[in-house]
Parts: sequence; C-alpha cells; structure tokens
Amino acid sequence: MEARMRRELDLCSGGEIPQSFESVDQYLGSYVFPLLEETRAELASALETVYKAPFAEVTSFNELKGDKLQYHVKVDHWRNRKSDGKEPYRTLPGDVVLLSDLKPETVCDLQRVDRTFTFASVTNTVDDETRESGDNCTPSNFKVKTEKHVEVGDGQSNSLYVLFLMNMTTNKRIWNALSMRRNLKIIKKVLCKNDSGEEYCDFCPLKCNSDIEVKFGLNLFSNLNDSQIEAISASLLKTECNHKSSVELIWGPPGTGKTTTLSILLYTLLKMNVRTLICAPTNVAIKELASRLIALVRNSVEAEYEKSFLPCPLGDMLIFGNKDRLKVGSDIEEISLDYRLERLSHCLVPQTGWRHCVATMLGFLEDCVSQYQIYMDNELIKAKESLQHEVQSNKSFLEFARDRFAHIATPLRRCMSTFLTHLPRSCILENNFQRIVQLMSLLDSMEIFLFEDSSMTSEELENSFLQQQMISSEFVDTSSLVYTRSQCLSILRSLQASLDKLSLPVVTNIASTTEFCFQKASLIFCTTSSSYKLHSFDVEPFKLLVIDEAAQVKECESIIALQIPDVRHAILVGDERQLPAMVNSKVIMKFANSLN
Repeated sequence: MEARMRRELDLCSGGEIPQSFESVDQYLGSYVFPLLEETRAELASALETVYKAPFAEVTSFNELKGDKLQYHVKVDHWRNRKSDGKEPYRTLPGDVVLLSDLKPETVCDLQRVDRTFTFASVTNTVDDETRESGDNCTPSNFKVKTEKHVEVGDGQSNSLYVLFLMNMTTNKRIWNALSMRRNLKIIKKVLCKNDSGEEYCDFCPLKCNSDIEVKFGLNLFSNLNDSQIEAISASLLKTECNHKSSVELIWGPPGTGKTTTLSILLYTLLKMNVRTLICAPTNVAIKELASRLIALVRNSVEAEYEKSFLPCPLGDMLIFGNKDRLKVGSDIEEISLDYRLERLSHCLVPQTGWRHCVATMLGFLEDCVSQYQIYMDNELIKAKESLQHEVQSNKSFLEFARDRFAHIATPLRRCMSTFLTHLPRSCILENNFQRIVQLMSLLDSMEIFLFEDSSMTSEELENSFLQQQMISSEFVDTSSLVYTRSQCLSILRSLQASLDKLSLPVVTNIASTTEFCFQKASLIFCTTSSSYKLHSFDVEPFKLLVIDEAAQVKECESIIALQIPDVRHAILVGDERQLPAMVNSKVIMKFANSLN
C-alpha cells in the first residue's frame, strides 16, 4: 500500500516538490495530493488506536426530515475523553466519527462479517445544559451526515456506538484555500523568479518619516537592543508602502526577544491604526501574544490617566475562534468576540440601551422636582384607593432623588464603561471618548453630593434642581451641586447628539453587530486556520498579516491567511531551527516541504 502511494505521489508531483514554480497554479496544485495523503494517514492512525478513542453509546438516532443521510444523534455520556495528555475531548463541528454496532478494540473488529459500521461527520452541536458545564461535559446532542444510510433496529441487541477519530475542519479549510485564487499578491511576490531582489519601493522613502519614539511618545524602545529596534523599524517601513508587496522576517532562537519585539511592534501598529491580522498555529500561542499586548495597553492607560474608574480602551483589538478550543480567560476576555457581542448587546438594545440610559438621566436632572410631585400624587391616589385613613410615610425629596439617581446611574455607567472598553477609538471618536471620561467623573461628583454630604437637606436639594444652568457664568461656584448638575446636563446632551451620528448597529441583528466588530477593530487575532472565517465577511481591508510561530505553521495552511482580501504585506516571526508542524504520513515524510 505504501509503495503504491509513493508511486502515485511521484506521478502527481513529478518527484520531489520543486523549489521553484512556473505559476501560482502549479504552486498551489503541488499541495493537493500531499494534503489528501496526510488526511488519509491521520484517519488511518486514528483507526489503529481506536481502542482508546473517545466513545459514547447512542440513545437516540433519528433521520432528519428532508435532509438525506443527515441524522440527529443523542448519546448517554462520553468515555475515554482524556488520553495521551491531550485536552478532554469535546464534540465539535467537523469531527469525523465512526458509527458502529459495537465498541471496536482494533480495526479487525470492524472487518468481521457480522458487524456494520459507517463514517460520519458532525455538522453541528445542539446547545444544551452541557454548554453551561464547561470542560466537565461534552455535548450529548448533535447532528451528523453519514456516507450511507444507517438502519437502527429495536431491542438490546441493536446497540450503536459513536467513536471520535479526527477533526477535519482545518484540512477542509486548506483544501478550499488551495482553489480560492483570491488575493495572490504576497504569493506571487514570493514565487516570482524575475524579482530582482529590491527590498524597497522606488516611490517610498528609505527611512521612516519621523522617529517612532517621538511620534508615539513611546518609552518601550528603551528596553530593546539595536537589532530589535531595527526589526521593528524595517517592518513599519514596509507596511507604509502601497505600491508593492513584501515579506519581512523576524527570526531568532529562543531567548533573543522575538516575543517582546513583536509585542512592541503590534503596539506601535495599534497606535498607527494599521489594520493588521495576527495569526499563530495554536490557540495557546495566539492567546499569549494577545495577553502581552493587552498588558502593554493597560500600562499605557494607567500612565496616561490617573483615574481608577477609567476602563481600559480595548475596542481596537479583537480575538475570535472556536470558543471550546480558544478557552477565553480573564486575561483576554475583554477582546474576545463573544464577550464583546454580549457586552455591546446590553448597550445597543433600543428599549434599555445607551439611548434609554442617557434620556432617563437627562429627564432626572431636568425634571426631578416634577417627577417627585408625580410620585407624591401617585402615593396619595394609592392611599385613597386602598382606603387607608392613616397617613403613610412617604419618601422625602432627598430620599427620592437618591433612589432615582442610584437606579439610573448604574446602567448609564455600565453602558459608558462598555463603550470606552469595546468601541474602537477611531469609531467612538476622541471627543466622545473625552466626554464619556468627563461624564463618569461628574456622575461620581453627583453621587457624593447626594449620598455623602450630611448637610444636604431636601429643601436645599430641591432649590438646586430648580435653578437654571449657569455653566458660563463667572460667579458660579464650580464645586457646587448646581454647577455639577449643569455640566452633567451639557455633557449628556452633546454626547447624545454625537453618539447618534455614529450609526451604531442595532442589537436585534446579531450579524450586523458581529460585522461591526470585525469592521472596526484594527488588530484582529486568530489561529491561521480560523482566519478562514474572514473570507466570508465583507470587512475593511487588512494591510498587514503577521504570523507568529511561523516555523510551526504548515505552509499550505498559511495560504488561508495569505489570501485574505487586500493583504499586501506579511511579517513572519519564529525560529528557523524549531521543529516544524507534525506530518503523519510516512509516504510524504521526505517531501516535508510539501506541507511545512
């Protein structure tokens, strides 16, 4: 079998994979057979160790109406979820599973005359109580597509088992990317035989227009050596060119500061608002890089703003991927897509979102006295309707104002804090950012007047709310409640008018909110495989692609990210001596460059 596969490989590839190619079609086509063979080898390896594969007994197996060869599957519980030190198995779309009338211990068990089996692919999982249980459970309710019709009889002798073999998602994405022919700028640049080797564009300056440290006020470069600064400067210089594509390398063995260099490079790109896609081969690697950049941003904010209430603005950063594999922790939670959608949904919903919060606070500050009078009238009506002759103890104006403010200010603060954290600075605009910062401070001052000023009386508070705004008067005490209330009203009105012009999405359409997040973030993090999802979004063009741990990314897998529309430049970061991505097939082992 192996000899036959080797002969077929020689026929398909013409021997070894060439070091140069006549065309993009030849280059991409050279991966087709090796990818198929690698997929076959991975599946064969899974079958050879089927005795330790995660498995479960099927409790319900029903064919879906109108969907040929598609079934709704329910299982009791999964066994063998942990093996070989890997993460506990969790059913995911793209899983290739084996449906068998027995639990096989070897491949030979499947070849017995009295046994039946078929391969199936998980199309989607059904959200149930297991989603709430995290890593302790895996979905027991999912849908599969089989290669042939499955008959399930009645009775105890007709058991059915499902066994996990492999996940095909990445291989499918690579397969589709090999036939995309979308953005080929970088691929053509690398393959071009006639490239004379010029590193720089004839139309662009050979040096950065201004010193990076001066331009962005960065003191981060003080901890870098000359080679690290040179690597960052060269990368930034290439990204400023709109005339020709480029590929920049940041290489070095462990301990040479590649991660630090890359973190500061990304921080600089963030400051420059260069739309960048950052990829890595694994979720662990991409999370580590994202958490380092978040730490740099937090340190910068703490140095710029000496106010404890100010949340860290992270709206320009976004990380996404399969939630079960990404395993978002507190260190990167605020830039994760799912968390961002959840937080923004509370602020963008029409009935209770930011517009409602701002309008309610405006109403309180403008008409608190009349609102109190309505409250008193309603209490009197209630007393008459209940035929209570005893005089009820109603709230004083001060008590009413305290309760109303506490009820209104909490959701308003939450919305404004969410906007500061999750809306990109380029979207929210700098003037709105400063207005929100000022509003948060004014709300704190209002709270102090209402709750901590022991000398405040209901009569004094009522007089303060009845006074007209006097913001511009030179004779107003800026530390008074009257001035604070007037300032708060002014900020709220201008913020209301300005935010209305931003065309923020309506939360009732989750697709538009998701697209909004992808459109507005300037730095997006994901695995190389997950970047495939960006091909299905109509997003703002990326100018730069950064691949960390590039030596461990299969070259054919990088094609997924390299073809993202409009990407013009790429930066590869890694260690050339690092072990490459694992290849399962012995047949193509000597053709390692075909996959790595």
